[in-house]
Amino acid sequence: FLLHAHILSWSGDTPGLTKLMQLTGHNSYKGCRFCDIRGIYLNHVYFPTKPPMEKENEYERYDPENLPLRTHRQFKDRIFQLNQANSKRERKELETEFGIKGRSILFNLKAIHFPNSFPIDLMHLIYENIAYYMFKLWTGTFFNDNSDQNIGDYILSQSEWKIIGEEMHQARKEFPTCFGRPPRNIVLYHKGYKAKEWAAWITMYSLPLLKGRMPQKHYKGWAKFVNAVRLCQKLSLTSQDINDIRFLFQSFYDYYEK
Repeated sequence: FLLHAHILSWSGDTPGLTKLMQLTGHNSYKGCRFCDIRGIYLNHVYFPTKPPMEKENEYERYDPENLPLRTHRQFKDRIFQLNQANSKRERKELETEFGIKGRSILFNLKAIHFPNSFPIDLMHLIYENIAYYMFKLWTGTFFNDNSDQNIGDYILSQSEWKIIGEEMHQARKEFPTCFGRPPRNIVLYHKGYKAKEWAAWITMYSLPLLKGRMPQKHYKGWAKFVNAVRLCQKLSLTSQDINDIRFLFQSFYDYYEK
């Protein structure tokens, strides 16, 4: 028989998918490949759904539960507008407005749908990004060294982190091999952590080790993220699982923005 193979989705980190999809990238004002939210510049471009008070009248507010999503039809229409530009300057302005640089060759594949065929993957977003930066937030190193922004009751002291790291190291002695690689001291080795280690930190170690050390409101906020990731790791998902994942991530986002 004749087998027809169709590519349904692509995965990769943000810079890689930016090139593949012909987008302007996450540092631009339209940096999201899924929605049309416009970024705000403050030393760098970031994407709050609620603008800062001093710029509240300058920027649009977005409902995080109902963002203006991009569609396949919209992608094609905007690429058409780019190609109809009368000058390089006009095209550049449209690229900035749309967050699109041109037509990806993948539009030639009928099975590919923009942007749904380019989903977020756990490794790049969850394990190697959010987990890493939350750790930096809790250790008071999220912002540049000696920044007055590195303050908050969510920051644990160096002595507390030292104990956490030592407890992780001590656990290696009796760690079941069926759980995978034994944990390394996160304080000493977090810069060299692999995706699997960040995954284990999220789902197995973080909640037990942070309990009683982190203020309850921050602990509960992080627990929502952990529970969402645990659901994402399931080999099959029910409709209820998907609804729960959406709710938990949304709850974590609401907590973090506050």
